[in-house]
Amino acid sequence: MPFALCALAAAFSPLAFAEDSQEETPQEERDFAATLEAMSAPVKKFVDYIGELDRRYPDSAQVDPEKFLSGEAETFALLYCQAIGFQGPCVVESKDGVENFVSYAPAAKAAKAAAVRWWSWLDPRLYSIGVIPERSYCPAQYPLTWFHHDDEDRRNANGRGGWIGGTTSDNNTTWRYCRIDSLRAMSYRPLPYQGNRYDYAVLNLGAFCPSGARRVMRHQQNELWRNQNASSGLPSTLPSISVPVFTLTWYCHFDGGAPSYLGHMNAFPKLGFAHGVHAPAAFPRPWALANGWVHQDDEDWFNLNFWLGWPDDAMIGNGNTWRGLAKVE
Repeated sequence: MPFALCALAAAFSPLAFAEDSQEETPQEERDFAATLEAMSAPVKKFVDYIGELDRRYPDSAQVDPEKFLSGEAETFALLYCQAIGFQGPCVVESKDGVENFVSYAPAAKAAKAAAVRWWSWLDPRLYSIGVIPERSYCPAQYPLTWFHHDDEDRRNANGRGGWIGGTTSDNNTTWRYCRIDSLRAMSYRPLPYQGNRYDYAVLNLGAFCPSGARRVMRHQQNELWRNQNASSGLPSTLPSISVPVFTLTWYCHFDGGAPSYLGHMNAFPKLGFAHGVHAPAAFPRPWALANGWVHQDDEDWFNLNFWLGWPDDAMIGNGNTWRGLAKVE
């Protein structure tokens, strides 16, 4: 195709419309964007703490769970409570089967008891991860966690292809994951072959990632105006945070051939239901039973997307976000 025709075709492609839509942003939305900051001070403090924690424990197999949960876990929990809007400690309260965080108000007697551990809700969330179900639900023993992203409204250029499991991708995106408890999660380790095509990632749902993984965070700016972001609730998404306008998502990224105190894995753990992980488009068989991808058109005006850590080829993106998927069972 001649260059002039190529340029003309590109100018009228959906992606071109999406990237040009910022010029159509109303002034009131621009004014609102000018008031935003990428992270509030409490969120930044929590993110910085996570980074420092990972530097001290480059492999989670080095962690003494009992020692951590009886001591430093309080710091982790307190900083997370403050990051999600509490002034001090918070605890998990369950009502009608739904968990939510509420402010911690100790009784007078309990306040005097040194043994009180208000952060005990972190105990079952030490190494938890999330995998992508094939359907929009999870088996009973694997609780569902989900994030709904309100993507760019004007000239939306979301896309998807191949196997995306229970993910909903239209003009907005809903990611769904099944929570894997800490014991089962420790069976996830790096594959024994080096190279980005052997990388994979799962959702981080605990204080640490399983042995051999490194933490990656995606800070994603969603639609600014009349934002409809939602999630399954902060206890279920910890340490990630979903609020209007922004979604901050943590992943456990396993580099192909990376060292692990517990060794490599030759096959994915069998969980008894069809599911997948995040992986590059080139993630090979026999591990990949099917491959797919989801592209999100993030906010076009004053976009504040960024990564902490690098996802290699499992996910990519600057102003927009692409995530690869692979069915593994």
